[in-house]
Amino acid sequence: MITIDALLMGAGIILIASFVQGLTSFGFALIALPLLSLFLPIQRVVPMIVILSMLICLLVLGSVYRDTNIRKIGLLIIASVAMAPVGTLFLLIISGSVLKIATGILITLFAVFLLSGRTIPIANEKAAYLSAGALSGLLSGSISVSGPPMALMLSNQGMSKQMFRANLALVGVILNGVTIITFVYSGLIDQEMSLYLGWMLPVMVIGTWIGVKAVNYLNEQKFKKYSLGLIILSGICTLLAGLGVI
Repeated sequence: MITIDALLMGAGIILIASFVQGLTSFGFALIALPLLSLFLPIQRVVPMIVILSMLICLLVLGSVYRDTNIRKIGLLIIASVAMAPVGTLFLLIISGSVLKIATGILITLFAVFLLSGRTIPIANEKAAYLSAGALSGLLSGSISVSGPPMALMLSNQGMSKQMFRANLALVGVILNGVTIITFVYSGLIDQEMSLYLGWMLPVMVIGTWIGVKAVNYLNEQKFKKYSLGLIILSGICTLLAGLGVI
């Protein structure tokens, strides 16, 4: 049963998370997952976040699609799509807290490293994209947090602001679409969740629109700094949620 409190709290969370996603092309799940899971079961939260995330990525992609580079990120897309069903299996058989703790630690450490101004030399870029894509697929299917591995990989490779946003949005549309299909077959999407989503859609559109407009006021350096700062914050939140602190 959906309560008024759950609707109001959910709307506030979705508004903020969709603004961040519209601004950076990732971060929606990182913000929404630990907060929504405070008052909703994670098995309901994850499918809902993935559906909204895909719709937001579609909205963002509409404004930056000319900057996509499918040839550059093709391997990342293939690997993420292949591993998404495995991630859904993890959601069904592995404790959500264990998944959150492991994800939070890895994301936070890597993001702090990049924020220091360093990059990791990659000798085999194809293998690196495959690895980042595989991890994104696993995380998308299990806890709906697919963005950080991809964002960190693209940031490490020095992509421009617009190409960064466009490629993340494209991968988000494809990966989340595949993940939604696995959720449907797994019976994780029901009528009550669909009703809740219906209430959240207008809020999501408003937040995304504001974020897309706000990105014009950020230069490349600030964009990268804010993006990595967001990854660190969300990684810590994901870790704390797994530990039961929040």
